[in-house]
Amino acid sequence: MRTKLIIILVLIVITPLAIVGWLGARIVQDEQVVLEHQLRELMRGQLRAVDSVLGRSLERYGQAVLDEMRPFSVDSEELRRRSRLSPYVVQFYVLDEQGQLLFPPVGTTDDVTASERESLRRTSQIWDGGVLAGAGQAAEGSGGVAASTGWHVWYWGDGIQMMLWAHDGEQTHAAEINRARLLADLIAELPETDMLAPELAEGRIRLADSAGRVLYQWGSFEAGDDAQPVAALAVGAPLGAWSLQYHAPANVFGSAVTGGFLLNLAAALAVLGAAVAGLSYYFYREQSREMHEAAQRVSFVNQVSHELKTPLTNIRMYAELLEKDLDQPDERLQRHLGVIVSESQRLSRLIGNVLTFSRKQRETLEVRRTPGVVDDVLRSVLDHFGPALEAKQIEVRFEPGAGDSVSLDADAVEQIVGNLISNVEKYGAEGKRMEIASRRHGDTIEITVADRGPGLPPRERQRIFEPFYRVSNTLTEGVGGTGMGLAISRDLARLHGGDLELLASQQGARFRLTLECPPVEQLL
Repeated sequence: MRTKLIIILVLIVITPLAIVGWLGARIVQDEQVVLEHQLRELMRGQLRAVDSVLGRSLERYGQAVLDEMRPFSVDSEELRRRSRLSPYVVQFYVLDEQGQLLFPPVGTTDDVTASERESLRRTSQIWDGGVLAGAGQAAEGSGGVAASTGWHVWYWGDGIQMMLWAHDGEQTHAAEINRARLLADLIAELPETDMLAPELAEGRIRLADSAGRVLYQWGSFEAGDDAQPVAALAVGAPLGAWSLQYHAPANVFGSAVTGGFLLNLAAALAVLGAAVAGLSYYFYREQSREMHEAAQRVSFVNQVSHELKTPLTNIRMYAELLEKDLDQPDERLQRHLGVIVSESQRLSRLIGNVLTFSRKQRETLEVRRTPGVVDDVLRSVLDHFGPALEAKQIEVRFEPGAGDSVSLDADAVEQIVGNLISNVEKYGAEGKRMEIASRRHGDTIEITVADRGPGLPPRERQRIFEPFYRVSNTLTEGVGGTGMGLAISRDLARLHGGDLELLASQQGARFRLTLECPPVEQLL
């Protein structure tokens, strides 16, 4: 019992801690999701800020290129001079309204320089496809320098190439951008953003080209070349093939939550655990004290029952002897003696139940098998109850069917059947009939005890086997009892290898007792 109590108290301590810990883990997970979302938004915001810097830098670069294109000219020597002097432009181009190249001249070799031939080779897909034909009317204007200007991007060699075009009303003028100078100007602006937000201080931002090559990076975190970014953002047009990437340690999301929150959760669990453990210890101490007192009371009842059993046995014995020795029995005297015998038998059963229950509480209850006949035990019990049943006009019908010698505990069987018959006497007397039958099936003996009384409500059919439980209705009013009989009877039946059950019955109560009783010859 003490071990069970300790296990229960341990569960009382562990269960709330486990529940709180589980709830704390769920909260950590929820906080993790919220924080991850917030950090990702912060990262994207940081990348958008960098992208805006790149956009302003590109706008200034485009304005510088546009300044070099003006005043617009179609003079070949002037355009070649501008190309040689410009740090921003590799080659200038001029197209007519139909999109045909006016400069550099196509179809002639004497008037085209080597660098112009190379530039025409790089841009051949533009002129062959007529990409800039009607560019002035389309007014793409994606660089923000003018409504009649725009950017054109194409792939050549190891990356993207860029061209800024402008329309003067008649011709379209274009400038092929010096990609190295553009990249240098863009990167020159980026150190202004090297101070990351405090929450992102442990990360690193990379600017990568269309092939994934790192063009520029800054931040304290050392990320591998094949590291996956935590957040990424495409650079605004016309550099949409480039991307901004934020790299951070793998635990960037968890560290911000688990540090403080888990410390608080651990402190809360410690306080809760101490409180629950203290409360459990208090209950354990009180329960131990009550169990000790209950054990003392049970011990006292046990000792008193033992003390009562000896004189009660003598009273019953001498009352039975006196009943037999009367030469001229007097009816009134016989009735008085019958009451003495009957009540002494009842008191013997009560004391037997108390002693049996005491042995069960001490876990010393056991059966002691000896050779015997079940039908003889049943007849003996019926003889003891004869006067009491006759006084209440209960007709007894006995059908013996277990007359072979078997191994059984006759005292246990007598106590079980005695409790069942006693219940018929107390609660089923109005039916005026009791049926007892015994049957043998191999090593199993089956005994049924049925009455014609009021029976039991369906909801009470299992609880009647609980110790000290008594049905609360008019059936038990004014009838004495401890509520131990059926509980003890079932325990004895199960120790005997069988069981005691309440069967469904249309009228009255019907009990079935099964016992494992091997024949005596099997034991020899």
